[in-house]
Amino acid sequence: MNPKWLLPISLALGLGLLGVAGATRPLQKVQLWLDQRDSPHTARASALAPIIDCVNRVDRDTRLTYYPEPDKPTLDNYGDRNEPAPYLIQRSVCSQQYTVKLERQAPASDLLAAAGAYAQSLYDLTALADGSARVQARSLAPTGQEIAAEAKHKQLMLAYDQVVETYLTASTSLRQQLEDEDLRVRPAQLALLEARFGRDMQWHLLNYMITARQAVNQIERGVRDANLTPQQVADLTEALRKTAEDGRIFLNAMPSRRLDDEAIHLWYNIKAPADEYLKALVTLHQHWQDHAAPQQLSDDYYLVTRRYDALLSYYNRLARNAF
Repeated sequence: MNPKWLLPISLALGLGLLGVAGATRPLQKVQLWLDQRDSPHTARASALAPIIDCVNRVDRDTRLTYYPEPDKPTLDNYGDRNEPAPYLIQRSVCSQQYTVKLERQAPASDLLAAAGAYAQSLYDLTALADGSARVQARSLAPTGQEIAAEAKHKQLMLAYDQVVETYLTASTSLRQQLEDEDLRVRPAQLALLEARFGRDMQWHLLNYMITARQAVNQIERGVRDANLTPQQVADLTEALRKTAEDGRIFLNAMPSRRLDDEAIHLWYNIKAPADEYLKALVTLHQHWQDHAAPQQLSDDYYLVTRRYDALLSYYNRLARNAF
């Protein structure tokens, strides 16, 4: 497999969104109290949600935009493109407020330092990009000003590579730690749903998203550690297919299906990207079985991560509005 698509560009970390916390500290205090009355797992998930929101909505596209050549992937059209550009929502989604609930719940969490370093590196990167854009605009001015602007632009470019490297390092660190934290919450959340409501539509929806996430995580880990096998890809693909089928069977067996039910609406709306994700997994396995060239397998792996990214993109927007 082509190493350039390994850890730094694995954009599809499985970070599902539970809901966005309020922007103000008093409101977050109330929400945290309510969450803790529900369960410690709900409280932790709620505390992680604003950070997850930042990673899903801002960091994903920012990494794509600033990833250095020649490893920069194609900015193909994928996922929910109704999302505003990252720079338009950065201040509200990735502000320093996004760790308030986690600070109160787990003040010793290592994730707090990673989240703070990420927020600062994101600010530094966008500030540099804004400065560069203003300098380039002045370069169109009369000759004397143009020379000064060109000198300033060269200074900015000298700092650019270091700022981008710092950003990508902070992004990767935050993603890895956030994934570890979130993975500890999800099984408990699923069990809580089953205990309270049985295996209803929300349970099947969350179970599917966890399975989809586990597939891309295990494939990514196997590629990174160079121990992934075609059989593992086949097993993960079958697990995802079965989970989707279980959800479909449950939905079809419901005596009445209200389309205004949030979980049902969400299930229907992620079907197309879910099918594309499954298709990408099937293609990777088939090409590997057919002894395809390493570049083909690298392309297939990249497509799997992109199709998962697309699935997560649609799911996140709808889940933010629904739950």
